[in-house]
Amino acid sequence: MNRGFYLSLMMGSFNASPVPRAVIDALTEIQVTSTVGSQGGFQLKFTLGKNSAMQQMLEGGSFDPRTRVIIAVTVNGSTEVLMDGIITKQDVTPASGAGKTTLTVTGLDLTALMDFIDLTGIPYPALPKFVIVEAILAKYAVLGVIPLALPASIPTFENPLDRFIKQQGTDYRYVSSLAREDGAVFYLDPGPTPGKSLAYYGPDLSKMFGGPQPALSINFDASSNIDALSFSYDGTLATQYLVTIIEPNSKIPIPIPVPNLDLFKAPLAAHAPTPLRSQQLRPTANQNPAGAALAGLAALFLSADVVSGSGQLDVMRYGRIFKARQLAAVRGAGRYYDGKYYVKSVTHNIKRGEYKQSFTLSRGGLGSSVSQVSI
Repeated sequence: MNRGFYLSLMMGSFNASPVPRAVIDALTEIQVTSTVGSQGGFQLKFTLGKNSAMQQMLEGGSFDPRTRVIIAVTVNGSTEVLMDGIITKQDVTPASGAGKTTLTVTGLDLTALMDFIDLTGIPYPALPKFVIVEAILAKYAVLGVIPLALPASIPTFENPLDRFIKQQGTDYRYVSSLAREDGAVFYLDPGPTPGKSLAYYGPDLSKMFGGPQPALSINFDASSNIDALSFSYDGTLATQYLVTIIEPNSKIPIPIPVPNLDLFKAPLAAHAPTPLRSQQLRPTANQNPAGAALAGLAALFLSADVVSGSGQLDVMRYGRIFKARQLAAVRGAGRYYDGKYYVKSVTHNIKRGEYKQSFTLSRGGLGSSVSQVSI
């Protein structure tokens, strides 16, 4: 079996292509970050010689903002696309020593292109929200973006005569706001092949069906496969939400119970935390009960996970690329913190001959919901 890793870097104005050998030779470090609830980001660092091919490419605009960048890594024969995005910033740090000048380019995933033009006012009459999202994302098909929009967890129905839906802001900001209203998620998942991406809008199905990935093992001597791991239990994040709507005719306040979050994701913890806070969500006149319940569900998705973990691993030791928006099992941390977690963020740190990842985990309570985990 191939026990190494190989990097593929593609760049271009529109359709990215493999970079010249001079770019790979000058590349010193790559960092790619994927975080739930945020745009994916990347940073590339290069050495820059005064009369080098890199200097000529820099002056020719090859590293200017809006340049497309695709980063893929092959580990043990399996290729993963880590990033498909554009450069948004360029930094040069001159130095007097030969080969000490550095070029750093920073960028975001392709959702950055969805956040440049304010399209406020575009109407979407009598359309469900997920259909609106499909229509908005369809224009990015030329970039290899495939939209997948699913209905909300709790269906809502609106009379188009009561509210004429119009877009507010850029495509990215508007779709993100619709996701917050529906207790949904919106993100771009690069791959499975370079130049393709999946734009997902809908319930966070990864909390029910994501993974699991090979277990993160700590304190297992030779069987340990991560470098460091720590956990935190913040009881102040356990909040009981109350949703109240105002009936438009009688003006009577009607309390709406917030759905149990465990209905929408696989139970990861054995014991739910005791809520230390109580929060009344803003009452909304004329809002239907399903809409109010969605508001409560959205709040729960944002703040229900009171247990968090953070750690680092060496990809070669772990055996594969660790992924965000998946489930992962932990063993060796003790019965209080062993078990399954949701992977909230992963940062890839790649240098010549070295591939490490840092990550954060989360779940809603303490104790494992399973008696054993798969290695």
